[in-house]
Amino acid sequence: MAKNSLKKIEQMAGLGKADLHVHLIEGDPKVLLDYIQEKTDLSVIAITDHDSINNALKVKQAWQGKGYRFDLIVGEEINSTEGHIVGLFLSKTIESHQTVEETIRQIHEQGGLAIAAHPFQVMSFRRPGVVLMDGIGLKALLKFGKQLDGIEVVNATPTLKDENLRASLINKTVLLKAEIGSSDAHIPEAIGTGYTVFKGKTAQDLRRAITLRQTQAIYSGWSFFVLIKYAFFFLPEAWRIAVYNLIHIFRRNS
Repeated sequence: MAKNSLKKIEQMAGLGKADLHVHLIEGDPKVLLDYIQEKTDLSVIAITDHDSINNALKVKQAWQGKGYRFDLIVGEEINSTEGHIVGLFLSKTIESHQTVEETIRQIHEQGGLAIAAHPFQVMSFRRPGVVLMDGIGLKALLKFGKQLDGIEVVNATPTLKDENLRASLINKTVLLKAEIGSSDAHIPEAIGTGYTVFKGKTAQDLRRAITLRQTQAIYSGWSFFVLIKYAFFFLPEAWRIAVYNLIHIFRRNS
């Protein structure tokens, strides 16, 4: 279905669009907010940096009272011992490297929602001090999935097609949680490449829809220009991780 046709259907049905997994782009938060305001039709945005809500609070402060047409949620992408969990509607940072169960418990203790981020994704290469894109796997999903509020079945990162399909399958057949679509954006142009459709327009409407499991995850796709820009964004760190691992393998075998 064409993007314009889908957009018209969403508008006619009174549906909102939320991107619930966005990282703060370096620089002035106002630049990020103005981009969302002018270049997207999102109703709700969540800032979910790794292991801290500090940047989300900075963006929230820049957003408050400025008349933006979209709601903003303070969130965090938490690195649990079994993989990443996104916490939404948070008021304080959740510590990293705790179990999935404890991470979810602390999110709920704040009145927040817990979402499994990019399930099944495992990074083959790693480097100390770098937070990698690891999602919780099948064992953790089966053990703790009923405690979650939603499953990210669309993560718009271009390499996650198979992982998204697996996440969607287990959610539809076993977990039966709200399905979440997100961009996992690290550059402004990626925002909205994946999103969650819900009835209403506000953050509270979204919360209600997730709780009632009345959401739909959508992948809107990438332009060639944005793909190239994204590649250049990640390339320097990818090279550093690759070189680190090659050196480590060489030393281990020598």
